[in-house]
Amino acid sequence: MTDTDVRPQPLKVKTPRQWSAALPKLPAVLMVAPLVIVALLFIVYPLVKLGIDSFTRGDGGFSNYISVFESAAIRNSLVSTLMMSAVVTVLCLLLGGSLAWALTKPGKPILKTLLWTAVLLPFWMGVVVKTYAWAVLLAKNGLINTVLVEIGLVDEPLTLLYTPLAVVLGMTYTMLPYAVLAMYPTMAGFDKELLNSASVLGSSRTGAMYKIWLPMVRPGLVAGGAIVFAISIGFYITPVLLGGAQTPFMATVIGDDIFAFFNYPRAAASSVILLVIALTVLIVTLKLVGAKALKGGLGK
Repeated sequence: MTDTDVRPQPLKVKTPRQWSAALPKLPAVLMVAPLVIVALLFIVYPLVKLGIDSFTRGDGGFSNYISVFESAAIRNSLVSTLMMSAVVTVLCLLLGGSLAWALTKPGKPILKTLLWTAVLLPFWMGVVVKTYAWAVLLAKNGLINTVLVEIGLVDEPLTLLYTPLAVVLGMTYTMLPYAVLAMYPTMAGFDKELLNSASVLGSSRTGAMYKIWLPMVRPGLVAGGAIVFAISIGFYITPVLLGGAQTPFMATVIGDDIFAFFNYPRAAASSVILLVIALTVLIVTLKLVGAKALKGGLGK
């Protein structure tokens, strides 16, 4: 065997390991475990216990639910809660949709900054601060009444505070950012050239918006409406501070049952009814729009 018979061996080059976002099972489970434990302790367990208490406390069975619907005050508060939450949802969709659409249009950066600031400002303030701000504005000696009297539209200050109008205004101001943020991804992803193409083909602006724009942004609209309504029916501070006893909400009645009348079983049943209504709205939303379309509407 000669030296010429020895063939050089190819060099083994170690390829670099590619980065992957996927984690091994054990580290992934360990990272998620704290969140799961917190959710079980502070979300799942209280809700399950609330449902059990609504059937086992007091006389048991459906007696607590019968007591809820036998009370005229609770029935009125439930109707008031649903109707005013529906009004707030419609207002948030109209105002929030207009704001979200305006934010998607090209324009001066300063104007967009002002719009985003106006949208996100409620997130930076506490609920009590926002509610008291509206109380100051709507009071008889507040800014709104002062302006109305000064310009001669009214002879004496109007009663704006402790009315359904005050509650609707306060809730709409609080929930508007949720609607805008839910609808913005869908509207930002809409191709505006479709409207121009429809106009070239002879369609009116209104017709193009109704036949092209509305079906494509519908998931965002439905998602925004469902989020606003589901949160609105659980409002407590705003109805108390702006509506008072004249505008009872279910959350207010539940608080009275617990702290004033010490009727926890009926309060538990009322809470479960609100929870069922909110879950029903979300389930119906999923059925109408579909999970895929809803995720796309939320930008996921």
